[in-house]
Amino acid sequence: MAQIHISENYDRIKIDLERLQQAAERILNALDCSETELSLVLTDDKEMADLNERFRGVDEPTDVLSFPMREGEFGDIAPHMLGDVVICVDTAQAMAQTAQCTLDEVLDLLLIHGILHLLGYNHGEPEEARSMEALTWQLLMTLGHEPDRFAWYRTDFAKVIKEA
Repeated sequence: MAQIHISENYDRIKIDLERLQQAAERILNALDCSETELSLVLTDDKEMADLNERFRGVDEPTDVLSFPMREGEFGDIAPHMLGDVVICVDTAQAMAQTAQCTLDEVLDLLLIHGILHLLGYNHGEPEEARSMEALTWQLLMTLGHEPDRFAWYRTDFAKVIKEA
């Protein structure tokens, strides 16, 4: 069974951590990563902006960041460790309000997105975007969601695909 460590650096909105942990387990099982370790951090806009500035050079919060442990010079030391997914709850809440869906739906979407990045998926190129999007919708269905509820999120991927 996957080991999932959740750090909650956020207390303004009550998050069902057990539900989120179960979602992470289901995602990892569906991706054939049931014997891995994942760290999940829930944070606010301020901390996320700091992380985004430090690691990506962008001085603003973002929805999710991934820090893979399997990459780089020492990536093979502990191959069972996937890495860290950091989700900004403030941004997720704003996304949920704008898209008229629940915070849990957005958290699941961002968790999937972050885990896929840990596994090497990207959406910078059209073919990568298509692959990542298809797997995202499949995993959303695994969690019991209707992908049509997330049509608003497809625009980022669609834009990359249209530019090709």
